[in-house]
Amino acid sequence: MLMDAAQLYRMLVFANVVEQGSLTAAANELGISRSMVSQHLKKLELRCATQLIHRTTRKMALTEDGQSFYHYCAELLQLAKQAENSTKPQDRELQGSIKISAPVCLGEQNLIQHIGDFNKRYPKIRITLRLEDRRLNLLENNIDIAIQTEQATEFTSIRLGQFDEYLIASPEYVEQHGSPLHPDMLAKHQWIMQSSNYLPKSCLLQNSFGDKFKIKINPFISCNSNHGIVKLAKQGLGIAILPSYLVQAQIESGKFVHILPDYHLREGVIYAVHPFDDVTPPRVRAFLNFIEKRLIPDNQR
Repeated sequence: MLMDAAQLYRMLVFANVVEQGSLTAAANELGISRSMVSQHLKKLELRCATQLIHRTTRKMALTEDGQSFYHYCAELLQLAKQAENSTKPQDRELQGSIKISAPVCLGEQNLIQHIGDFNKRYPKIRITLRLEDRRLNLLENNIDIAIQTEQATEFTSIRLGQFDEYLIASPEYVEQHGSPLHPDMLAKHQWIMQSSNYLPKSCLLQNSFGDKFKIKINPFISCNSNHGIVKLAKQGLGIAILPSYLVQAQIESGKFVHILPDYHLREGVIYAVHPFDDVTPPRVRAFLNFIEKRLIPDNQR
């Protein structure tokens, strides 16, 4: 099937409808009538032999085929905009939208604080943040960049930085229960664990000499939120394992005690994952370049 200019234009119309959220808004953006937008969509669906958008008088939603098709049409639209603006200064003229997902704690503690500086550098790029601890399907949710601690096999993964996991407790807990001097003493302490149950968990510690110690931890309190664990630990309810970027500043200020600092737990890695293959949109590339080395500063590792 040959691709003609009319079909390319219909794909651009479709992408505009999705981005603008309605046929009327897309018509205003394109400078054509709403009925013309509707005609282009009907011809596009006939050509594709599938329904792309569920349309009612009150709202519209992409079909499953429409979600997959939009991924490519959106890139076509962005490339067209970039071609038009290719002779303009890059930074302040980059435009479009970026949808970013991240775990709740990482997003609230680290990612959000950088968005203002990014906006000053790229004022025309719109940002949508989705903070959730569960991993989202990038294509189904139209995610441009996923900040996560797992490397993806099906998409491009870019290493942004690393973090350590610390054993921490409040000064009040240490004063009441003592600070363990060796991993063998950890099993006797109360534990606050990130979990939805009370099942025992294994933990591996290693010191600078390479000695490894595997301990089994029985949770005293379980919580599925790292922010929740921080608040529980501050009440002196037990020892917790938390990422360094979340507690480093509080250790330095004396709000937490770093338990067994000479022993190391898992070293985590932060990745930026995106679904673009050969051509990464400049707006996405701009954010990736900007956030690298900013997300996890050296003093939070």
